[in-house]
Amino acid sequence: MRRPAPVSLADIRHPGPAADDRRPHALCLADPISIDFPDGAPLLGALGKWADDAGYSSAALNLAGLALKPFEYVMPDCAVDDRHAAWYSETKHSHGASLTEAVAILGCKDEAWFAHIHACWQEDDGPRLGHLLPATLTVSGTSRATGYGLRGARFNARFDPETEFTLFRVESAPAKDLNKQTANALIATLAPFEDLPIGIEQLRMVFGDRSVDIHGLGSLAGATFVDAAPMTGMISEILLCKGASCFPKTGSSVPVKAIDHKGQLHDGDLVRGHAPTLITCELLIRISDD
Repeated sequence: MRRPAPVSLADIRHPGPAADDRRPHALCLADPISIDFPDGAPLLGALGKWADDAGYSSAALNLAGLALKPFEYVMPDCAVDDRHAAWYSETKHSHGASLTEAVAILGCKDEAWFAHIHACWQEDDGPRLGHLLPATLTVSGTSRATGYGLRGARFNARFDPETEFTLFRVESAPAKDLNKQTANALIATLAPFEDLPIGIEQLRMVFGDRSVDIHGLGSLAGATFVDAAPMTGMISEILLCKGASCFPKTGSSVPVKAIDHKGQLHDGDLVRGHAPTLITCELLIRISDD
């Protein structure tokens, strides 16, 4: 039996001690990349082989347009025990789909490649947004992914004492040409209750007066939008949309798509100070090309 859904931030309790560093980050080099997938390729295996061959330690990828054969996914849901603040739904099945928007964070788990993927797609009965189970994903037809290959830092899945989930954590990785002057990006995670736009603005300051674009995914405990009705559900999963950015003088613009535990879809630009992280947010913050 699942616990009742929280109705406010005050109802959300994480079981472990709060981490001291609420916005850990690591500098890196982010190279624009594209990856071609053949029909029938297991997605996780193809991503891992690409990263090994190219010498990347992690990646942040846009999988929009990727066609998949039947796959499995989960959605945000209430906790199934007295410790965790939230949990996943039962495993759901898709007959196959073309992803309309999708963000993948490629990292490591138990010394093997692993991907955290949030995606939007269309089923016969309507739109979906879910957390795709990477081991079930097989490419249908030839497809291409774009994004950034990362050197000098990586996401590595480790047990997080605060939430008691295994989550991607930020680590430095060897890169001979990386230093404070050459770094063009950083990867970061946000701890529970850290506001997503404010966290991005604070992390952008690592790059002085430079503007940045942002790529990533995560979960929020409700949210207010500039241009849409608020998300009142306190358990959700999100992905950042194209155009997420932050500027020295004007601050952040963080458009997201989200689904809450009630199954309601949301789409809008987050209001600063009204978008608290629920479990984690995983981010690539990269100096803009402009």
